[in-house]
Parts: sequence; C-alpha cells; structure tokens
Amino acid sequence: MEIPENSLDNFIDEGLKQADETLKQLEQGSVLVHKVFCQNPDGRELLTQWKHSMVMLPTVEPNSTQFEAGINEGIKKFVRNLIVQIETIETSGDKHE
Repeated sequence: MEIPENSLDNFIDEGLKQADETLKQLEQGSVLVHKVFCQNPDGRELLTQWKHSMVMLPTVEPNSTQFEAGINEGIKKFVRNLIVQIETIETSGDKHE
C-alpha cells in the first residue's frame, strides 16, 4: 500500500487547524464567563456566594460516601475553573467590555 506523498503534511495541517478552532472556542467561552461573573454585578455576587458555599466547605465529612465526596469535589472544580477562566481573561486583557 502506497501512502500519498503529502498525506502527513495534510494530516498535520488539519490537526493544527482543528486545534486553532478549539482554542478560539475556549477563548470565547472564557470571555463569556468574564462577562457574566465579573462585568455583571449579579453574576459577581453569585460567584462570591458559590465560592463561600461550595468551595470553602469540606469535600468529605465523617459519614460521606465516596460518591458524595466525588460530587462535592466536582462542584468545587467547576467553580475553580470559572475562577481560572476569569483570571486568564483579566491577565490577557481580552475582556471585550
């Protein structure tokens, strides 16, 4: 079986194009997160409440199951990811205000 001459180059080019599109989608999502949770007073208040009620509480309590601990950690990870996205947008200066 013969491999077309430019197949590896085409494969790499397609992969890079898909990576660029994915990066653009992630950046757009981060900009939206910033708009909702930093530029909007209600969103800012909601994020503050989430930090206090979800992130600051213990993940595991004495009678917690592994399932409950996993769910609690997933909730915390969600809020932490929002915070990281906001920090990334603020350090990049790409707030689209």
